[in-house]
Amino acid sequence: MNANKFSPAFSLILAEFKDKRLEEDYFRHEMSGLVNYIRTAALILGILFFLFIIPDYFLTSNSQTFQAIFFIRASFMLLIIILYVVLGQNLRYGALIYLISVYKLLVSIAFLLIFYLYESPNFFVQSFGVVILILAFFLVVNRWLNVILISLFLGAGFMFTANLRFGHIPASEYAAVGVYITLVITMSAISSYRTNYYKRLQFAYNKELVRTSEIDALTGIYAKGKFNTELNKWVELAQRYQYPLSLVLFDVDDFKKINDHYGHIIGDQVLASLAAVIKSSIRESDVFARWGGDEFAILLPYANRTQAHGLAERIRMIIATSRFDQVNSVSCSFGVASYKEGDDSSSLMSRADYRLLQAKSSGKNKVV
Repeated sequence: MNANKFSPAFSLILAEFKDKRLEEDYFRHEMSGLVNYIRTAALILGILFFLFIIPDYFLTSNSQTFQAIFFIRASFMLLIIILYVVLGQNLRYGALIYLISVYKLLVSIAFLLIFYLYESPNFFVQSFGVVILILAFFLVVNRWLNVILISLFLGAGFMFTANLRFGHIPASEYAAVGVYITLVITMSAISSYRTNYYKRLQFAYNKELVRTSEIDALTGIYAKGKFNTELNKWVELAQRYQYPLSLVLFDVDDFKKINDHYGHIIGDQVLASLAAVIKSSIRESDVFARWGGDEFAILLPYANRTQAHGLAERIRMIIATSRFDQVNSVSCSFGVASYKEGDDSSSLMSRADYRLLQAKSSGKNKVV
C-alpha cells in the first residue's frame, strides 16, 4: 500500500484520529482484547489497595484517622467492584472513555486523601507511589490527553498536599521530587504519543487493506472473496432459521465482442457503468459483487424466488434501455436460484450458474 495515497488524518494535539468513527473503531479494537485484562487487573489492584488497611492499622494510632482511611479504602473497593461489573457490559465508546477517566481520577483522589491523613508519611516513599500510579495510568487504554491531565492533577495534587503536610521539607528535596514527577509525566507522554500514533496508523492501514481486498477496484462493488463470505453467512442463517434467500447470477451478453471491437478500456468502462446502474436499483441489504470478468452476482436476503425473479427482470429491462458511452446499448442474461432445504453455498451457486447457462443458450437477454 502506498502511504502517500492513504494517510488518515491524525490530531497532533489529541493524539488520535480526527475521524470520530475511525477513532471509535480503533478504541473498540483495542479494548476487545483488553477488557477482561483491565477488569481483572483493576479488581486485583483494588483488593491490594484495600489490604493496605492492615499496615494502616499498625501505623495509625488515632482511631478516627484509621476509620477515615478505612472508609476511603472500603469505598474505593466498592467502586472497583462496580467497575468490574460495568466493564463486562457492551459500553459505548464515550461511556467507556468517561468511566476509565473517572476511575483514574478517583484513584488519584483516594491516594492524596490517605497521604494527607497519614500521621507520619515518608515524603520520598509516597512520591515513589505517585510515580508508579502515573506509569500505571499510561499503561491503561484511554484518551491520551485525559491521561496527561489526570497525571498532572495527581502530580500537582501530591506536591500541594505535601506542602500542607510537611512545612519543613528542604527546598532542594521538594524541587527534586517535583522535577522527577514532571520528567516521568513528560517521558511517559512522549512514549505514549508515539505508541498512539503508530498503533493507530497500523490499524488504519490494516483496515484499508481489508477494505481494498473486499472491494473490486474497477466497479467499486464487492469482490468475489467478500461475496463468498456473505454467501456462506446468509446460507447458514437460512439453514438455521428458514429465512428466504435468493441468488442472481448474470453476465454481459457478447462481452468479448465489445472488447474486441472497442478495446478493453471501453469494456472496463461498460462494466463500471453497468455496476453503477444496478447498484442504484437494488436494496442496501442486497449483496452485490463482481464475480469475475463480466459476470456479476446479487445475493438477496429475505427474498423468495418470485421476488428474486421480479428484481432480475426489472434489472434486465433497466440495462436493456440504458445507454452506455460509445457502446450505446448492452444486454445481460440472468440465472436465478432460491434456497431450498438441504442447500449449501455450493449447491445454491451451482443452480444459479446452471440457470445462467440456460439463459445464454436459449437466446440471451432473458431471466431463467
